[in-house]
Amino acid sequence: MMPFSSVAVSVALVCLALPALASSPALASPLGPDLARTVNGSSASVPGRALVPAATSCGLPVVHDPYVGFHIGVPPGWDVSTLDGQIAVSQNASGTVGALLYPALLTKGLSAASLFSSWMTYEKNLIGKSGGTLTSQVHTAPGGLPAATITITTSTTQLVGTTKVFLLPLETQVGSKEGVFFADWAPKAQFAGDAGTLAAIGNCYGPERAELFRVFKDQAFTYILPPNWVVFGEGSDAIDLHGYNNDADVSYLFWGPLEAGVNSSVAITSPQSAINYIFGKIGMTVTNVISTYVLPNQQLSSSVQGQEYMEFTGRSEGKAVHGIVYMETDIGSGVASGTMRLGVATTNLWNSVNGGLIEMMGAIWHSLSVVIGEIDQANQQWQNFSGQVANFDDALNSQQLVQDPTNGQLYEAPYDSYVVDGADGPGYYLPNGQRLNAVERQ
Repeated sequence: MMPFSSVAVSVALVCLALPALASSPALASPLGPDLARTVNGSSASVPGRALVPAATSCGLPVVHDPYVGFHIGVPPGWDVSTLDGQIAVSQNASGTVGALLYPALLTKGLSAASLFSSWMTYEKNLIGKSGGTLTSQVHTAPGGLPAATITITTSTTQLVGTTKVFLLPLETQVGSKEGVFFADWAPKAQFAGDAGTLAAIGNCYGPERAELFRVFKDQAFTYILPPNWVVFGEGSDAIDLHGYNNDADVSYLFWGPLEAGVNSSVAITSPQSAINYIFGKIGMTVTNVISTYVLPNQQLSSSVQGQEYMEFTGRSEGKAVHGIVYMETDIGSGVASGTMRLGVATTNLWNSVNGGLIEMMGAIWHSLSVVIGEIDQANQQWQNFSGQVANFDDALNSQQLVQDPTNGQLYEAPYDSYVVDGADGPGYYLPNGQRLNAVERQ
């Protein structure tokens, strides 16, 4: 998500959150094994307990994402969100104080300078299209890397901040350096006071060894699960995945057709109305919309296709939750159908797991609609809504398909799960030391 640009110009997408709500001892599962029927019938719930991210000694509390494979500094009460290959850390829902990181592998002859230039150009164009301006004074930081001071001006506010690129070692199968585009910002009157905290967010960032996602394929769905996650329920049109003692939930639903007055009490006219209707059926109450991004409608032969992303905080059976939903609708002649992908966790667990939730959300497909070798490409496609800068390998979302030679089991391996000093040489390994073979994409 893009708080650097979209928050600055007060437009749709703001990947930021309120300070964490009071710790919730339980998360009622918003979706159950009969999810497809729940939309027109009853719902189910399962309680659990929340976890609190650990802190380290880099100057800020540090959140560790075990699924994507990174750690980052997060001031107390601030929020972390990952989507579209970016990491956003923000103080509040207004988006006026925060930081953004975009980690990318430097492959194919790409450099820190080209990463910096591409992202600065992209941001200036995006802000300009929304009616604002971004001006910058580029200079060379210590070590010869590019950096800049920036000013973002809109009709209602002026923000100032900095941007830079820094390099980190990251041994992967396709490269050995990670370039990180970093930006921070705050209102002009308070940036000097916030600058140290904002800079520390980036200073605390680093890649970590990531978990492997095991690939599953059955008659209805293809999906991935990290260790200790389970299938809570599955039907022909819905699947629900649970982790952390049911404190985190990923769900997919193919819903419809729904028609007002026939099998629906309301008319579904847009992705937002579909979200409202289905959330009402599963008992999910939205208390704060953190961000929304609505893609332009696509006119099909006899219907209109719509898409919307929404990040939110809310309550499920009285418990505080944080989530993201992607709704796709197909509406024609008063009849609506579509698909919903939903990732939810307790508010105090969200910062450390939303990267994994997003990976799992994107990897759920009806088994007949995707081949195993296309899971990660499909995963990136569903969340590539911002038109992000091309030609860079996304270090957050890119995965290598690997296989256990002893039993044929497939895994999706994040770049950060690569082991340089493995017992049988560089490669991907299971926790038991079994080396995995890379699988060519189909």
